[in-house]
Amino acid sequence: MQIDILYQILEWIDFIIYFLFLCSVGYLFIFAVSSLKSHNYILRIIKKQYRFLIVFTADEIDERIHDSINSFLNQTFPKSNFDIAIISKDISESAKKGLLDSPVTLMKCHDNEHFRAEMIESVIKEMESNYDIIVIMKHGNTVDSNFLEEINKSYYAGGMAIQTHRILIDPKTNTGILNAISEEINNSIFRRGHVRLGFSSGLIGSGMAFNYDWFNQNIGKVRKAGLTKELEVLLLKQGVFIQYLEDVFTYDQRAGSLSAFSKQRHSWYTGKRRTRKDAAKDFPKALLAGNFDFCDKIFQWLIPSKFILLFAMCMITLFLIIVEWPLSIKWFILLILLVLVFDLATPAKFRNLRSIGAMMAFPILFLSTLVNTLRIRLK
Repeated sequence: MQIDILYQILEWIDFIIYFLFLCSVGYLFIFAVSSLKSHNYILRIIKKQYRFLIVFTADEIDERIHDSINSFLNQTFPKSNFDIAIISKDISESAKKGLLDSPVTLMKCHDNEHFRAEMIESVIKEMESNYDIIVIMKHGNTVDSNFLEEINKSYYAGGMAIQTHRILIDPKTNTGILNAISEEINNSIFRRGHVRLGFSSGLIGSGMAFNYDWFNQNIGKVRKAGLTKELEVLLLKQGVFIQYLEDVFTYDQRAGSLSAFSKQRHSWYTGKRRTRKDAAKDFPKALLAGNFDFCDKIFQWLIPSKFILLFAMCMITLFLIIVEWPLSIKWFILLILLVLVFDLATPAKFRNLRSIGAMMAFPILFLSTLVNTLRIRLK
């Protein structure tokens, strides 16, 4: 009798957990499939040229900033139509000397400015106000020569908020390769796939462009560590669509070390958790108002990260194979579906033996992700 009761309890627990995971995997599958749809929109050449403010932020500026600046100085867009500002907490002497002869505004943030939102707001206060578009970049980002020209076209077509296609360049370590693959999966699902179905693209943190007046009026509302997530909330609550330019690239020279990955994930999860908690309160109001773009964003934030999702499903499947193998069959099918999602969302260039070899770093990245998640939840 007791065994029957325990078995029923196990079945119910299994069903509830499975349903939650099914919703998460199903959500990812829908947008992974939609990302495969071809796009047929072409932004026509226009004569109107807007004024840009390009802002680079960094904890520390080193020699890599010269590649970033040169990529903008080599734009096909007129140099008279954009200004470049760099703000950092620390600037090396060698980098400072090289920038003295460059047409850029170099700023060191105040001691009480610890977060990107504060740094960007400080730049806006110091610069002129006769801009149409502000572009947010990170130290080390580079772009193609048509970058501003393409954003100019998209803005003319009505793009108030624009996210370009960020790519991690030349990853050498296993961690770096998996990070690059993860970034492209996110681009496929949360940006290209979303826009294909009429939802807003997710923001990344660099390679972003906004209507200058809107940004100037709203940057002061962004709290501390949540720049990207808070901007998404502000945009979607106000009904501003976030466009995704998949053929306009922002190249990121991110370090491929585990420590760099861990630091990046910790910052990302901190911002996500704080913003999700506040945004969830507005979910009923947004649903009744028909703001499905905002509702989708909240649901998206409730889904576990890809690393946790994959690892947890593997562990549950193995556990049920040992304890009660018939219950593991549906988990095994769901696990195959999740792998299919990742395959659909991964660009062809990463489908090679080197990427398969890089999977050796997956357990380490999972543990790093799990530790960061637990650290944030315990705070």
